[in-house]
Amino acid sequence: QDSWLKTVKAQRTLRRNGKHATMVEMQPGICKMEFAMGSHGLSWRAGSTEVERVSCQARLLGVKPGWSISMIDGVPIETSYQAWNELMRCKKSGKKYQVYFTKDEASIREDQAKAEAERARKAKQEEERKKREEIERKIREEAEKKRADEIASKKQEYWDKQQAQQEAEAAEGGVANDAAPLEAAAAADVAAEVAAEPAEAAEAPAEEPKEA
Repeated sequence: QDSWLKTVKAQRTLRRNGKHATMVEMQPGICKMEFAMGSHGLSWRAGSTEVERVSCQARLLGVKPGWSISMIDGVPIETSYQAWNELMRCKKSGKKYQVYFTKDEASIREDQAKAEAERARKAKQEEERKKREEIERKIREEAEKKRADEIASKKQEYWDKQQAQQEAEAAEGGVANDAAPLEAAAAADVAAEVAAEPAEAAEAPAEEPKEA
C-alpha cells in the first residue's frame, strides 16, 4: 500500500511539473508502452483515465484494466478528454508513440512478487554455481595432486634404480681390484721359476766318461 501511494504521489508531482518522460519511467509502478498507427485498443472510464477494457495493440502489449493513462507522446494526461484527444492525434500522425501507464496496486504487488521470485531464483542459481565451482576446484586439485604424486614416484623409482646400478658397479670394481694383486703375484712366481731352471742346469757337474 505504501509503495503504491508513493508511486501515485510521484506521478502526480511529475504531471504538475511537466518532467520529461524518462524521469517517469524511473518511478516504480510506471510502465511505458510503444504504440503504432492503427487502433490502440484502449477504453477508459468516463471522467477518468483509468483503463476499463483493452483490445488490439493494448492487449498485445500487456496493458491491464485498472491501470491509468499518465502520459501520451510526452504530454501529461489529467482528464479523460485529454487522453482521447492525444490518442486521436497520435493515431492520425501515422507514427509510433509512447504511452505511460500508472499500474494499479494489484499489478504493483504482482510485479514485486515476480521481482522477489526472480531475485530468489538468481540467488539460488548463484549458490548452485558456487557449489559447482567448489566441487570442480576440489576435483581439479585432487587430480593435480595425484599427477604430482605419480611424477614424484616415478622420479624416486628412477633415482633408486640409478643408485642400485652405481652400487653394483662399485661392488664389481672392488672385486676386480682385490683379485689383481693375487694374479700379479702368481705371475711373478711363475716367471721366477722359469728363470731359475736354466741356472740350475748350468751349475750341475758334467758326467765322467765311463771306462771301456
